[in-house]
Amino acid sequence: MCTIGNVFINNPQGTIAFKQCDLTQKTMFLDPVITEGIGDIRYLPFRREGHKGCWSGVNNYGVSFVAADSYLQPQTNTMVQNAGDIFDEYEKIISSYKTAWDAASHMCDFYKSFPDPDILLINDSREAYYIEANGDKVVCIKRTDRFFACTNHFRALTGAVDYKNNHSTYLRLEQAEVNLQQEPNITGVCNVVTDQYYGETVLSVCRVNQTQPPFQIPTEEPYFTQATSIFIANGKTVDCAFQLNGNPRNNRFTCIEDIFGMATTVNDVPVQELALKIQKS
Repeated sequence: MCTIGNVFINNPQGTIAFKQCDLTQKTMFLDPVITEGIGDIRYLPFRREGHKGCWSGVNNYGVSFVAADSYLQPQTNTMVQNAGDIFDEYEKIISSYKTAWDAASHMCDFYKSFPDPDILLINDSREAYYIEANGDKVVCIKRTDRFFACTNHFRALTGAVDYKNNHSTYLRLEQAEVNLQQEPNITGVCNVVTDQYYGETVLSVCRVNQTQPPFQIPTEEPYFTQATSIFIANGKTVDCAFQLNGNPRNNRFTCIEDIFGMATTVNDVPVQELALKIQKS
């Protein structure tokens, strides 16, 4: 399970995209390394052990992606069986395309032959494309203002898991939207990824590895937060902030300003200082 989203900013004009990555098994997340793409594209892929492709990333044209598994009603739900295939395809978004529109067009074509449900958000500095896919059904929605958040249920296609069968995806979405409504900026994003309104449980956006009562919720799988990525693109530079192999309330962030230019890296930034640092950069 994951929480993803984006915010459009005005000064300077651009976008902030984010992903909170939650898994049930402890996984090793790898430090990102700038990689050569097609032509003059360079990109920063975020990888984890067990996959060749990436789970999020951004390129020097400001194109980024964040994604989330989609959960359907129990009788129709299928876990992603082709994770290797989809991670490889995700990497093409940032290794091959210079605009969010071109990347979204490619992914919409790909999804027509991809059997598993999926949720994807592609951004550049001007616009975002939110995609839901399930078999031959694909919905692509363009966004150019305010903010957007998504968790693990479809917002447009039918068949999404309902609240009775998965409280977490609905409660996390509500908290993400509350935070971004109050502060549609980097501060709001930081508040989203650290949100523990429902405590150290699977119901919160930021979850810890608690499997014993009172933290365990029998109807929910024991997902816990293991990585966070944030990408900022303003049409001139691309910045990012991330924490790996932990959760953002306890783990310090690494910030990279102007990734594909001067590439100034600052490690060990607490989340309380992250928003202020990014606002000044």
